[in-house]
Amino acid sequence: MSGDLRLDRLAKTFPNGTAALEELSADIAAGAFVSLLGPSGCGKSTVLRLIAGLEEPTRGRVDWPQTRGSLGFIFQEPTLMAWASAAKNAALPLELAGAPRSEAHARACAALAKVGLEGFANALPRELSGGMRMRVSIARALVAEPEVLLMDEPFAALDEFTRSKLNDDLLRLWAERRFTGIFVTHSVFEAVYLSQRILILSGRPGRLIADIENPAPYPRASGYRTSPEFNATAREILKALEDRAA
Repeated sequence: MSGDLRLDRLAKTFPNGTAALEELSADIAAGAFVSLLGPSGCGKSTVLRLIAGLEEPTRGRVDWPQTRGSLGFIFQEPTLMAWASAAKNAALPLELAGAPRSEAHARACAALAKVGLEGFANALPRELSGGMRMRVSIARALVAEPEVLLMDEPFAALDEFTRSKLNDDLLRLWAERRFTGIFVTHSVFEAVYLSQRILILSGRPGRLIADIENPAPYPRASGYRTSPEFNATAREILKALEDRAA
């Protein structure tokens, strides 16, 4: 991993006049796991799109000394090709990059195995559960071994059991790969469980109102969710949100 990510006074106003972000600055260390937390419409997803180059900032800039090819993106919905197998979906980034088909297939199957889908390479999306489809999406994002992984509320639509399991699987993959993880969520508890650091944004236009470190070590077993340390960090975040609302 080489190169930290810097958000330098980012601002974004859309053509319709909506101001999504205003003067957002943050430095994110290479290999860190950071969550963006805040109310709906505060610009969290816009931050990810600016980092990915899918949007251009109105002011400010994203500094990151890497090519866009070393970036993965997991969206809120799996967005899989309905007519293609799990392996074909997972191999898409490699095929678009010109990798030989046999190599892309082998790497896609290995990525599927990493997310618990060994044996499902030939399954179509309609044959998979919602959690399994999201696993295919994760495999697709990780198959090219990105330096930075952007995640836009990927587990929000899943039941709590599946969401909890995927949280654990995501942390396991992060520990193995040590990509820089930037995770958008509305859940205080998900942010605390996953993250080393939580960046809290105000309501629109999004501004950074708190930057909270989570000192809890990894790996984080399920018992961490009921620990005094977990509750203390969650209370600190909730207080920051309540103070801003007041």
